[in-house]
Amino acid sequence: MSGRRRTRLNLVLAATLGISILVMVNYISSRHYARWDWTEHKVFTLSDQTKEALSSLDQEVVVFVFLARGEQDFADIETLIEEYVATTPNITAEWVDPDRDRARYQVLADRFGLDTWMAGDVTLSQVPVVVTSGDRKWKVERHQLILEDFDSFDDVDGHKLDLQSERALTGAILEVVSGRTTRICVAQGHGEWELGAVGERSLSPVVRELDWEKITAEPLEISPNTEVPASCDALFVVGPQRPFSEEEVERIDKYIGSGGNVLLALDPVVKKQRLQPTGFEESLRERGIVVGNDIVIEHDASRVLPGNPGDLFLVTDLSTHRLTDMIRRRGGGVLLAVAGSVEAEKGGYAEGLLHTSAQVRAETDLRQAVEADAKPTKGQAPVAVAVAWERVGSGAEVETETETGPGAVARAATDAAAAAEAASVPAAAPGTATDSAPDSAPGRLVVIGDSDWLSGELLDNPQLSNIDLLSSVAGWLTQREALIQIAPRKTKARAVIMSDTDLANVFFRVAILLPLAAMIAGFGVWWSRRS
Repeated sequence: MSGRRRTRLNLVLAATLGISILVMVNYISSRHYARWDWTEHKVFTLSDQTKEALSSLDQEVVVFVFLARGEQDFADIETLIEEYVATTPNITAEWVDPDRDRARYQVLADRFGLDTWMAGDVTLSQVPVVVTSGDRKWKVERHQLILEDFDSFDDVDGHKLDLQSERALTGAILEVVSGRTTRICVAQGHGEWELGAVGERSLSPVVRELDWEKITAEPLEISPNTEVPASCDALFVVGPQRPFSEEEVERIDKYIGSGGNVLLALDPVVKKQRLQPTGFEESLRERGIVVGNDIVIEHDASRVLPGNPGDLFLVTDLSTHRLTDMIRRRGGGVLLAVAGSVEAEKGGYAEGLLHTSAQVRAETDLRQAVEADAKPTKGQAPVAVAVAWERVGSGAEVETETETGPGAVARAATDAAAAAEAASVPAAAPGTATDSAPDSAPGRLVVIGDSDWLSGELLDNPQLSNIDLLSSVAGWLTQREALIQIAPRKTKARAVIMSDTDLANVFFRVAILLPLAAMIAGFGVWWSRRS
C-alpha cells in the first residue's frame, strides 16, 4: 500500500473513530442524565427533603410558568424548575410567555383567574407560577419566589437575593397532591400574640413565613367549652399572659391525646413581683416535661449580645433531634429573650432541643434575676429551654435505656394516660385523609420557654436561625416532614440573561466555528505532510 493511500486510510479511520466516540458519548449522556450546580451557595441544588417528597410523588403534576424570558428572575426560576423536572418524571413544566404567546396565556389566565399588568412594553402576570394536579391548583406569588434583600445593597460584594423558591414550589406541590389545606390554629383569649395585630406581639411575620410554606393560620378562642377541632393540623399557643384553667388544659390534652400537635411558647410572666404559672405545668409533668418557674440568665460572653443583659442570649447547643438538623448544618444560633427553663425528665419520651451553656443561672427569685453582679454557681449544668415530645401509640415498640425504676414507671403512666385519652376520642387524627385507630396516630408537642424568638426582627435576621426553627417546628407539628429543613438561601444578584440572539451566536461559535477550525487545522497538517 502506497504512503498516500495509507494516509487517506488513517484519516478515514480517525474520522470514523471520532464520530463513533461522539455517538457513544451522546448515547451514554442521554441514558445517564446529570446536572451540576456551580453556584457559590448551591442555590439550585434541591434539598434532601424536597427530593424525598418528590420520590414519593405518585400523581401527575404540571407546573405552569408565566414569565417572560426578559424578566430579571427568569433564568433562576427556569434552572430551579428544571431541577424538579429532572428529579421525577411525574412533574412537567409548561412555559407560557405572556408577550410572545398572548393567545395561550389569555386562555390560561382566564382558567386560573390571573390578573395582568403592563410594565412599559412588557406584559407581566400577577402570578408567575401555578402548580396543578388534576382539578386542584395552587398559585405561587411573586414575593414567594425571590425577594430583594434591601439590607445588603451597600455590601462590598453586591446586594443579595433571598431565594424562597424551593420552599414555595415544594409546598405548592404538596398542597395539590394532598387534597387538603394544612391549617394551624392560633390560640386566643389569654393575652397571646395575635393574628392581624401590629406591634411587638404581632404574628404577622409568622403568618408570612407559614404562607410561603402553604400553611394557613387562623385564630381559635380557647375556653372551657371549646373543643380543638380535628381540622387543626397543629395548635400554636404563643406567649399567653394569663394562665389557662384546668378545664382549658384538659381540652388541649384531649386534642393531643387524639393525635393533635401543639406548640407552647411560654414566656415567664411577672405579676406583683412574682412569676406566674401558665396552667400547663401539671399536664406537661405527666408527659415528662418540667416547666421551671424561673428566668434563665446566660453568663457566657460568647452567647450574650454586646450591650445586652444575660436574659437576651444566643442558643448554639442543639440536640440531635431532627428538628435541629438544619440549624446544625447551616450554623448560627437561635436568639431568645427572657426565657424560662424547660427540661425533659430522663426515661420519658421528651427530648431537649436547645440548651444554654454551663455558665447559666435559672433564677426563681426576681431580685436575684435582676442583680447585675450575681454569678452562676460553680458546677452548674446547661439548662434546656426547649423540648420536643412525641406520643408513641400503645402498639408501638420503643427502645429504652432502662425498663425499671422511676423512669419506666413514669413512662408507663404516660402511656396509660395517653391511651385513655385516645380511647375516649374516636375522631381521626388531624392531618390524615383516612380514618385510623387513635393510638396509632402520634401526638406531637414542642414546648419553648420563650415567645420573643418569633418576632419579625429576629425571623428576618439572616445571621440567626430563628426562621429555621420556625420552619422546622411548623413542618414537624403539621407532619409535613419534607418542609422541616427547607430554608431560604441568599445569593449574590449576578444573573446572566441571554437573549435569543445571544443564544444563536453561542450556537454558531460552538456548533460551526469550533468544528470548522478543527477541520482547517487537520487539513493544514495533512497538506504539510503531503508537501
